[in-house]
Amino acid sequence: MSVSALAILGVAVVLTVALVLARPVRWNDTSRPQRRFGRLRMKPLSDAERDQYVALWAGLQERFVDSPAAAVTKAAELLDQLTVARGFPAGPREERFRTVAAVFPERAQGALRLHQACAEAASGQADAESLRQALVGGRALFEELVAVTAQDRALAAAARRGRARRRVSVRGTGQGSRT
Repeated sequence: MSVSALAILGVAVVLTVALVLARPVRWNDTSRPQRRFGRLRMKPLSDAERDQYVALWAGLQERFVDSPAAAVTKAAELLDQLTVARGFPAGPREERFRTVAAVFPERAQGALRLHQACAEAASGQADAESLRQALVGGRALFEELVAVTAQDRALAAAARRGRARRRVSVRGTGQGSRT
């Protein structure tokens, strides 16, 4: 090979390396949804709210035996209410599903299957086994949403500290020099 051919080849390699280093290529950027919804702060549930949701879900599971289609439909509605209560977008279900999928990627398919089963049940095309599987998939997300997380405990502790400070300052204002 001649010297000029080697020089041209060397320049091409240097330019290629420079381009690769100057602008990284993103072949599969899976962090984009997480970055988009990363600012979502899930609202904590009070113990009473949590108990109410758990009791409602248990009731739906019991009703499944007598009326699988109605139970799956009510379960999808309850899951929608719970996601909104936890701070997910209250808008269209599709938008809320995208957000849920970004936060709980391993559980999102169960929720999607639950909503698809509702449509199948409404049209009379769902059998009891597919409805049962959809309810089980939705339950996995439900359990994630009602679980007490470290963030829930931290927010509850911060709220208790805030209430304690307000009580001290309110009491203190009525007693002369204390504030």
